[in-house]
Formats: sequence, C-alpha cells, structure tokens
Amino acid sequence: MIPFETYACHDDTRMVEWIDGDLSLLPDLSPAQQHIRDQLLALLSEYAETSGHGLVIPAPFAIRMPEEMRRGREPDLLFVPSEFIETVQEHYVNSHGVGIVVEVTDARSRYLDSVEKFHDYQLAGIPEYWLFDADNRSASFFALSRQRYVRVPTDSAGYYHSSVLRGFSFAPSLIWPK
Repeated sequence: MIPFETYACHDDTRMVEWIDGDLSLLPDLSPAQQHIRDQLLALLSEYAETSGHGLVIPAPFAIRMPEEMRRGREPDLLFVPSEFIETVQEHYVNSHGVGIVVEVTDARSRYLDSVEKFHDYQLAGIPEYWLFDADNRSASFFALSRQRYVRVPTDSAGYYHSSVLRGFSFAPSLIWPK
C-alpha cells in the first residue's frame, strides 16, 4: 500500500495513477496524441494567461480525488480556475480545485478514459470533461449538471464554448494533426 503523497512525488518520466493504494502505469501518448495535447496546451495556456482566468497544467500532474474514492488521476491536461490556484500543491491538486480535465485517448486507453475516468471525474464533481480521440479524430465535451455529466455539442459553426473558462471557444477541427 503506497500513500498518496508518495505516489504524487513519482518521477516525471511515466504517467502513473494511484488506485486503492496501488500504482497503475498508463500507456505513453502516441505521436498523434502528443500533437493534440500540445495544440490544446498552447491554446488553453495562451487564453488562461492573457485572460487571467487560471492555470493550465500538463501531465504528469496528479489530481487527488475525494478521500473516499481512493484515487489519484493524471489527466493529459487540467485547468485550475484562478480562485483555486492557491490549492495547487507541488505535485498535485485536490479535485475540488479543478475546473476542466482533458484526456486524449486512443484504442489503448479508450475504455479507461471514456468509462473509468469519466465516472471518477463526474463523481469528484469536476465541472467539465473534454475527451479527444486521436484514432477517430473526434472530440466530446461534457459538463456537470445535477451531479451528472451531460454532453455539450459544438455550435453550428463547429465551435465549443466552455462554461468554466469564461469567454473561451475553439473549433476542435483545428486541433487534429494534418
């Protein structure tokens, strides 16, 4: 049984999650997944910095889920609104301070990201969950409503408008590798 604090300080060479006191190794991101993550990181970071709305943190960085869940998750990206920046620790942030989690999935991690992590992020009350599928070139956006995630469509022009990152919108079609 590994304490959460020990897990959170793991080296940055591999992504690992903490499940019921044990470590679970995550697959490395493929080049396509890395491209998508990097595009989103640049886009979100620029907006968050210029607007002053918060902080974008790339993996590996842990989210400490509520104590009863006994989970530490590492999304590919996370957004912490400015009002919760003081809750960010050196190696992790508690889930109540997270506004958006982003996972970039493929066939190797699709079940984990679209079922297990979806459930955990929803149960933890994280307001928005973005799921990008590198294989299918698709993006799904979910927002918490009455403690359940509901899918949020893009508008008629293909833009997604975040309810957490106020004033931020983008076209997911611009994220895919050429």
